[in-house]
Amino acid sequence: MVERTKVISKVKELTAQLAAAGTSNNTAATPTDGPDWIGHVAVLTGILAALTGFLTVRATTLTNEAIYESNQAILSQTQASDAWSEYQANSIKAHITEMQMLPSNHLNTEDRAKLEKMDKDIRDRQPTSKQTALTMIHERETHLSNGLKHLQQKDLLGYAGMVAQLGIALASIAALVRKRLAFDTAIAAGVLAIAITAYVFIF
Repeated sequence: MVERTKVISKVKELTAQLAAAGTSNNTAATPTDGPDWIGHVAVLTGILAALTGFLTVRATTLTNEAIYESNQAILSQTQASDAWSEYQANSIKAHITEMQMLPSNHLNTEDRAKLEKMDKDIRDRQPTSKQTALTMIHERETHLSNGLKHLQQKDLLGYAGMVAQLGIALASIAALVRKRLAFDTAIAAGVLAIAITAYVFIF
């Protein structure tokens, strides 16, 4: 009976010691409260991550628009070349017709009238061909300019995306090492990324 009582007492003692050790470990594992700004790290990281996603999508859109403008520029160049070819062909036809109407060529009145009418029709088509060619050249230049602008905007948004990702990295480091300087630098990176993005959309 005494032996049994000793065993029970020993078990109770060990149980108490384990309970005390567990309480001590839980207390040690509980992190102490960090600086006030630590709570804003997650918010900043979320904002920068959302901005990075937006910039990626917008950069892809600008790439597609630049490709479209390039294709339109090629089409306009082709149409301009066709119009100029038509203009030059009409010039050659008109020249040949006018050569046939030289006084040295003896033509009857009916043939001369036909040649004059033909020459007038050819010459009347030339201004339209020339204007079409000039219009297409202008459109080509416009498309090329727009495409270049889209590519420049894409490049700027790429830089903004890199700065935003740097901000995310700095915010993560700030949370780990609990250094306010890293957090402030992350905020500055985020502001710079937003400023670059705003510049692209405003200008």
